Amino acid sequence: MSHISPFLLAADIDGTLLGDETGEAMLHQFIASQNGHVTLAYITGRYRWSVLELVEQGRLPRPRFICGDVGTEIFDLDDPENHIGQAYTAQVAPDWDLEEIYRLGLGDGIRLQEFEKGQPRFQAGFYWDARPESLQAFHERLSGLDGVYIQASYDTYIDVLPINLGKGNAVHFLRNQLGLTPEQVAVAGDSGNDRQMFETEYKGIVPVNALDELKALASKPWHYHSPYPAARGVLDGLRHFGFTSTIEA
Repeated sequence: MSHISPFLLAADIDGTLLGDETGEAMLHQFIASQNGHVTLAYITGRYRWSVLELVEQGRLPRPRFICGDVGTEIFDLDDPENHIGQAYTAQVAPDWDLEEIYRLGLGDGIRLQEFEKGQPRFQAGFYWDARPESLQAFHERLSGLDGVYIQASYDTYIDVLPINLGKGNAVHFLRNQLGLTPEQVAVAGDSGNDRQMFETEYKGIVPVNALDELKALASKPWHYHSPYPAARGVLDGLRHFGFTSTIEA
């Protein structure tokens, strides 16, 4: 398969790369065929250990980067010291205060989210009852805080992150670290917690199984809505944007 230049594929996992066995097999074949011309980054709400389990099980190709906890942590699997990850989180203001966010955030229709393996450093998580008025009240309660980014997804979750972290900011940071141009970056996602990646100038790929909450906001000319699901849709998007030659989906 041909390529135009080295590029970064920054993709969500669940519903974006996983969920279609045919596409999962095709993704492995595609990455193996690229001879290192694609840098693979998983931009996910999963913990790092959870992503590594999927790689070890053969469900996913080994990436260069895992951007876990909804893009608030970066792990460079090629660097035991994780210099890029350390530089990324060093951007967070010293007054980042999870306790204050949780105190202000709780209210009617909003309750604490339980994290399976402990509280992430830079992600405050809530469950939400999906009512617009409870989300609006949540925003109002946190309106006095500087430097926070609020995203709702699945009509179930609300995440509060430092304003300079998150999925889209993780992709920006990696692009700069890798010395790539915006034209050398593709992002892919399937839900509202991927929205920050689609608020960038990068070419965006939306598989057919994506939630309406993402389809509605992924409306720029540089966003592509594939007729194929999950990884097949992502590969179809890479073909559409000219990152690779035709892929049979």
